[in-house]
This record gives sequence, C-alpha cells and structure tokens, in this order.
Amino acid sequence: MHDWKALVRKRLGPLALDPAREADIVEELAIHAAEHYAELTAAGMPELEAVAAALAPLGYPERVAAEIARAERARPAAS
Repeated sequence: MHDWKALVRKRLGPLALDPAREADIVEELAIHAAEHYAELTAAGMPELEAVAAALAPLGYPERVAAEIARAERARPAAS
C-alpha cells in the first residue's frame, strides 16, 4: 500500500503552501492519485509505472500552483 499523502506532500514542497490549506490540498490530490493508480493497475500497468503515472501531474510545480490558485479563487468565501 502506498502512502499517497506522503508522496503528494513531497512533490508539493517547492510550492511552500500555507500550512492551513496544505492538509486539504494534499488530501484531495492524494485521493485523485490513488484512484488513478487503481485504474492503471486494473488495466494491467505494472505497479511502479502506475505510481509514476499517477504522480506525474505533480511533477510540474508551476501548473500545480496555477491549478491550486484557480481552485482557491473558485472557493466560496467563508461566512
């Protein structure tokens, strides 16, 4: 079993996220990575390749930062 949260957190390190939001972001991205991994292995992809493929989108910090910023703007303001 993979520790998806640890794998995701490691890749987000260069973004220096606000600690208050980092846990939520890591949780969400870890769920997506785990689901993608499960789909890939179910389709017959070898485990190591599936892990790399599931985490590949996190290898582009600029794109990840832009997506996080977009999602933050779309969040409703707290009451």
